[in-house]
Amino acid sequence: MGIKGLHKKPIGLAIVGCGRVGRIRGRCAAEYPGVEWIGCCDVDEGRAKALAEELGADFYCTDYKELLARSEVNAAVLATDENEHAGTLWAAIEAGHSILVEKPLATNAVESARIVEAAEKVGVDLLVGYTQRFRRRWLTAREQVASGMLGDITSATTRAFLNRMVGITRLEANEDRSKLTPMVISGTHALDIIFWVLGEGKKPVEVYARSVDKTLAGMGTQDSTFSIFTFDDGTLWSMSCCWSLPKVWPASTYSLEVGIVGTEGVLTIDDTHRDMVMATEKPWQSHRGSGDEKNVTFLCSYPPGDMSRGQFWGPMREESNAWLARLYTGVDTPHATGAEGHRNLMMTMACDLSAKRKKPLMLPISPEEIEAEL
Repeated sequence: MGIKGLHKKPIGLAIVGCGRVGRIRGRCAAEYPGVEWIGCCDVDEGRAKALAEELGADFYCTDYKELLARSEVNAAVLATDENEHAGTLWAAIEAGHSILVEKPLATNAVESARIVEAAEKVGVDLLVGYTQRFRRRWLTAREQVASGMLGDITSATTRAFLNRMVGITRLEANEDRSKLTPMVISGTHALDIIFWVLGEGKKPVEVYARSVDKTLAGMGTQDSTFSIFTFDDGTLWSMSCCWSLPKVWPASTYSLEVGIVGTEGVLTIDDTHRDMVMATEKPWQSHRGSGDEKNVTFLCSYPPGDMSRGQFWGPMREESNAWLARLYTGVDTPHATGAEGHRNLMMTMACDLSAKRKKPLMLPISPEEIEAEL
């Protein structure tokens, strides 16, 4: 017995990028009954082989084009470094695979737009990994706003604090850091949540942003970006994203505070993880190999989830399993689409461009104009 109308389509999965995210999604796939074939790929052959052995995979290699071209494959997890996303996406789209890619789609806004257009043209189901959508609090927030409990939304605020090791670990893996800003890499999660919760009816028409770069200037990025969005109906949204907090900051990654105000109600969300604090004389490390040991930490503040008895549990497991169910049965899921992923990239880059110009930026703006100046 199953839900009427749902099909069952066996999955042949390619995992491109065998780091932390590829491993989490791969383990979910290895446990999912609809996955009948798995191949692993990484530029580091040892890492590809190790994950293949762990998952009991059928194949591994170092050339993603070789893996994506195999006849067994009909779906792909793309979890490489940011600057390599575009190449893997083009190959997966050309092969006609269903795709779950980590954000951003590309570090070039023009190429990101072309990728979405190409996927839509050939009917590829292109989804982007915005794991926070699979947490109960954000699903609930979206449902309450959509049902009209707050009336007409008039304003919103978000404040994101991040341990500086988030930026450092992401930047160290990429030689080209010109587009890897706090907004593009981290602020995009808060941005996606707000756009998703507010709904498609809210259209941004202007953004005004400012950035500061002192602590992380030597890494080629900013410390913080503060932005104010204005929507076509007059709604205001103030967002700040700071990823230069010290290594000893208790949150593993994110501390987020949100407020959404409407004509008939208000919704506040404390996502700072201060409800579960561990203090210990034994140093604890949130970013493996980073040397960021600390004695006080906000547990459960790593957005994808946590390990328990050798298994990974949390939003990324929910997201991965939902994607596999989408492929296997055709069930609808709350994943971010390729178009939404591109919108998020455009909006975060618009913040960066406004901050660079030091004046408001009218929206929408073309990818070509963004690329010409950033």
